[in-house]
Amino acid sequence: MDDKKHKNALKQFFHNKRDLFQSLQDSSFDRSEKWLLEVMKIGPKGFNYPIPSFVPAILAWLFMILFPLVLILDPESYTESTLNLRNTIGFYLPLILAISIFVINQKYLVPSCIFKKHYIKYFIWNAFLIGISLFIREVVFFLVDRNPNDSWGYFFNTYCFSFVKGHFSIWTIVSFATLVSIVCVICVFYHIIIRQVIRAFITREQKRAELQYELDFLKNQLSPHFLFNTLNNISALIQIDPKRAESSMAKLSKLLRVMLYQTSDDLIPINDDIDILRKYADLEKLRLDESFDFTFDVDVESPNSKIAPLIAMPLMENALKHSINPNGQSFAHIRIEQKANLFTFMAENSNFPRKSSSKASGLGLATFKKRLELLYPNHYEYSTQNDEQIYRSILKITLQNEQE
Repeated sequence: MDDKKHKNALKQFFHNKRDLFQSLQDSSFDRSEKWLLEVMKIGPKGFNYPIPSFVPAILAWLFMILFPLVLILDPESYTESTLNLRNTIGFYLPLILAISIFVINQKYLVPSCIFKKHYIKYFIWNAFLIGISLFIREVVFFLVDRNPNDSWGYFFNTYCFSFVKGHFSIWTIVSFATLVSIVCVICVFYHIIIRQVIRAFITREQKRAELQYELDFLKNQLSPHFLFNTLNNISALIQIDPKRAESSMAKLSKLLRVMLYQTSDDLIPINDDIDILRKYADLEKLRLDESFDFTFDVDVESPNSKIAPLIAMPLMENALKHSINPNGQSFAHIRIEQKANLFTFMAENSNFPRKSSSKASGLGLATFKKRLELLYPNHYEYSTQNDEQIYRSILKITLQNEQE
């Protein structure tokens, strides 16, 4: 019963820490991406030669193998009597054999045995590697210690695995088996961790690809929706005022040309986005009465700061579309501000919403909200206020240094 409680407590502990580990993992990915971007910026120009992925691993292993030479060559740590070929081999040979066993476990044994639950096979293979490694050790020491008269028959009959010569003992077996056991445990945990990191990275990239696909889809939805509304407005003018309808079509052509070339990027300068909104407002005013009260105020601190294209267009459309009040003064007041990394769009208009049974009537705002969630998660505020006669909408976006 106590064991079950202990397991449940341990499981609950890791469950509670999951969000912490997730945030640490995400921040690690973010730091790595930033580091890679910096490397791409400051890397040597003109050098773009392919290098196999195993080369850095070889360099890392060489460093770990050669670094102990700093201690071996230190006269205060090793005297002339201890610094000889046999002692150097005795130091490096177990290290090199352990590295070889680590590589074999990492590349072959752990994936083919541990993750396929062939534990006995894994144990047998590593026992075989221990035996082979000890035999290689015996051969190397024999080649170092042999006299001119010592034959290979002497090696197999007397020297190999012999306690008499002092080069082999029970401690040799125990220490090497312990070393291999530690290597095996490290390999298993290394593989588990690497697999989890790769799985998390692939999941992250899949989510990013899905978000990019959805953003592209929403962006492609936005322009047809805007075009649909504008063409409806122009069609209403054809019978009422053909000349104004013709002028509207000319302005629409210019606006679409601007949108075609400027909104294909993920981010555009705020000044360019404001210019599109201004052109759209000029187009809309052609169908409005001269008594319509329209203001468009801009206070931008950094015109070249970047923002997602047409992010505020649905709010602009709604402010003009629903502001026509046949029973009173119609108005639409637009104000755009940008200070530091805060972008603010404010719209105030007379409230006279059109009644529509079409499911597509709310497509603009639905797309608008979805794009905000995808492009600026947790970095925007959107609020509305309806006073029956006046409708207000405010959008605030933290640009997150996108201007850099």
